Amino acid sequence: MSPAKVALIALLTALLGGAGGYFFYANTVARYDATSSVCVAMQEAVKAQMLTPQQVRSLGVLSGSTLKRHYSSVASKLSIAPETVANASAQSVCSQFLVGVHQSP
Repeated sequence: MSPAKVALIALLTALLGGAGGYFFYANTVARYDATSSVCVAMQEAVKAQMLTPQQVRSLGVLSGSTLKRHYSSVASKLSIAPETVANASAQSVCSQFLVGVHQSP
């Protein structure tokens, strides 16, 4: 095989691999990273008594509203399914924040 064909195949492989990797990251890992970061922040705020568990859901509504208006890609990473909302634990700080984001206008 000629060096030009090898270079072309390598370039196409790199482009396809990069596109596939970006798609995978954006739809899986980025969602996990965003959710984990928010959950840790909310748990630490409650633990440090900066927020009460009841305030977490309200903060989720306020944050979700702002994220949906100005940072829709981040808001989409924090979205949850309606059946998840219905089954959310009232004792889980993380769940209540995500429910608040879901309920935001």
